[in-house]
Amino acid sequence: MKKGLILLLTITTFLSCGVDLDILENTASIIPDDGFNILLQFPENDSEITEGIIVSSTESELIFKWSDKDDSNNSPYTVYLINNSNNDTIAYESLEKESIIVIQRDESYSWFVTGISDSESDTWSFYNAGPIVDLSIPLPATAISPVTGASISQTSTTVNLIWKSEDADDDIIAHDLYFGETEDPEIYAEDITGTRFNDIPIEAGKVYYWKVITKDSAENESISPIFTFSVG
Repeated sequence: MKKGLILLLTITTFLSCGVDLDILENTASIIPDDGFNILLQFPENDSEITEGIIVSSTESELIFKWSDKDDSNNSPYTVYLINNSNNDTIAYESLEKESIIVIQRDESYSWFVTGISDSESDTWSFYNAGPIVDLSIPLPATAISPVTGASISQTSTTVNLIWKSEDADDDIIAHDLYFGETEDPEIYAEDITGTRFNDIPIEAGKVYYWKVITKDSAENESISPIFTFSVG
């Protein structure tokens, strides 16, 4: 009988203390501080990156991003980028919470950021595959002027060749022009960045042939039909 009375008094006393269950729940949900003031955002840890801008067949441009728990921190940050294959480390300074960096494609990297007052971030790693290259081939160039089969004035001593070239992924980088008096003309000019070539010498009474090879950044090429025109 006395034991039962003692147990009842203990339960009553506990309930009368007014324990706040919400406090207990909130306390249990608190996430421990990781100790880093700077929080990395992108490139994400242990990720394969297929984003950015293609700079060349071996390089791409990537925007590194992070945040700072101290919003009043306007001092320069330093981004440390380590190439995991050879441990080469390069530091980049930034006044913002991001930095645009050109890096090698098909390479694994680690990176971290530091600020003033010994603030720093964790170290993250990623693999830079780079943007996926669209392998579409340029369309064959078409003659704009002179149109194929045209006859131009016999008083003309030069001609301007103008053509049109298109590519679905819009990465045309150059053209090679073939020009001459034979039906299989020889190379006349290489790596023309525009779509015209001016002041080519011609003579009255002759027939000329020309074609254009269009090249894109993925090393694809297309060959146009052979165009022709006569003088006089």
